[in-house]
Amino acid sequence: MIAKHPRQENLCSGDAKTGTSACGAKAMSLQTSNSSLDPRTWTIVIWALYLGSFVTGISGLVGLILAYLKRDELAGTAFESHAVSAIRTFWIGLVAALVGLVLTIVLIGPLVMLAVAAWFLFRSVRGLVLAIDSKPIADPQGWL
Repeated sequence: MIAKHPRQENLCSGDAKTGTSACGAKAMSLQTSNSSLDPRTWTIVIWALYLGSFVTGISGLVGLILAYLKRDELAGTAFESHAVSAIRTFWIGLVAALVGLVLTIVLIGPLVMLAVAAWFLFRSVRGLVLAIDSKPIADPQGWL
């Protein structure tokens, strides 16, 4: 039989129901989500990141990832439509911008990319204003 070092012995036994140990210490738990932020705040952060992409470029991608991660938390609330709209805005905007990039060959690409930027800006500002007012987006699957 191998003897344990005194520091390896478990001196306190835990109680699963109360979350405390016999020593009186609270049991630690891993928090996977910051539940202190409400759905409205997450939605405002997502739209703000989209607007920030006009300055930084990468924050739109961060907003997309956040929209995907928070989609389940926003389900069943007035902000569920915002997650759907934000995800669609990113992907449609990306595809349209790539089409505009290809069309630069025939010199209409810059106009297409300018129109895409204006559309992306409109949807992001509208989403942010509606999120601040705690209102859902009427048609998150729509083009405008």
